[in-house]
Amino acid sequence: MNKFAVECIDITKQYGHLYALRKLKINIEIGEIVGILGHNGAGKSTFLKIIGTHLSPTAGSLNILGNDAKKVRSKVRRSIGFVGHTSFMYDELTSEENLRFYGKMFSIYGESLEKKIDQVLDQVDIDKYRYVAIKKLSHGLRKRVDLARIFLHSPEILILDEPFSGLDQTVVETLVDLLKKQSGVTSLLSSHSSELLKEFCGRMLTFSEGKLVNDTKGD
Repeated sequence: MNKFAVECIDITKQYGHLYALRKLKINIEIGEIVGILGHNGAGKSTFLKIIGTHLSPTAGSLNILGNDAKKVRSKVRRSIGFVGHTSFMYDELTSEENLRFYGKMFSIYGESLEKKIDQVLDQVDIDKYRYVAIKKLSHGLRKRVDLARIFLHSPEILILDEPFSGLDQTVVETLVDLLKKQSGVTSLLSSHSSELLKEFCGRMLTFSEGKLVNDTKGD
């Protein structure tokens, strides 16, 4: 069995003469919870988008759970749950309708899908908003629906880009508790708050100018 959830081999992302990432060599083991730190423009979001297959590297290779992300992108994408800065929810649809739409995208149908929707809404504590249109929800509630979405297909890797941004402390605590309960799931989270990440991440990667400048593991 492959021990690595993520293997980055000389990953580079270039825009013209500008480098967003420079020859990254990073291996992340299955089940690790990894915090991603760095100032704005350091390369955090670019790195996470490449891992999530939402962006292709200019050079280098990426393996996800032993699979070449370039050759079998669809297979790799099904193993990942990704939440970025922008919500993937459709404003005119309710929370439940959005989740039903995304569940079908992952080939979940019928009674199985309805049970899964009930489960994920309960997980993020927004069941009472299931019939409310997304456009009527606060930023924090929208974020919870996005989190419910990524748990629908039981991904093996979770990627959360600035998941705590704009959330109140109660929602942050709910999210942290939820992530801690994901046994065997590999999680990658970026944040400007190193203290918050250090509370539950077993490993911290620090980026600067597209380079990995620090890789530390907790006790």
